[in-house]
Amino acid sequence: MSVKADQLSTQEYIVRWNQFLERFIVFETVFSEYTQTSKNITKGRCLVGENLESLNEYFQRNLRVFKQFIDQVTLLNPPKELREINRQLQLVMTDYVSSAEAMVTAFNEGDELNLYQKLTTSRQQQKSLRIRISELLNQIAVFKTQAVK
Repeated sequence: MSVKADQLSTQEYIVRWNQFLERFIVFETVFSEYTQTSKNITKGRCLVGENLESLNEYFQRNLRVFKQFIDQVTLLNPPKELREINRQLQLVMTDYVSSAEAMVTAFNEGDELNLYQKLTTSRQQQKSLRIRISELLNQIAVFKTQAVK
């Protein structure tokens, strides 16, 4: 059971999101690298120790950590004025997790020929979600600018 934190001020909320974004970028890079590595493995352009089975294990471990990270994001208690944006951000993050889970499912299907295509499709979905996250964060920036005036 998760417990919501105390309501954050606008400034604290923005700082927290900046911190989350720093970690999110790391996960983004990891998921991108998995996609590229899977392509290299299926084409035979990989190191001797690289294989889809171990890549899948690493991916699953990172997905578990990513889900824990997203759980932390959902604990944020934004100021009243930012609750709707926060709700939308949480929905987008949930969709991003679903997309990452689809990547793990693609590994588990055992179809090497279609693996890269499925991973690429998930990465394209994640790109759309990243754009949506950016749009929502821009709304927070606009709100902050208006609040300062």
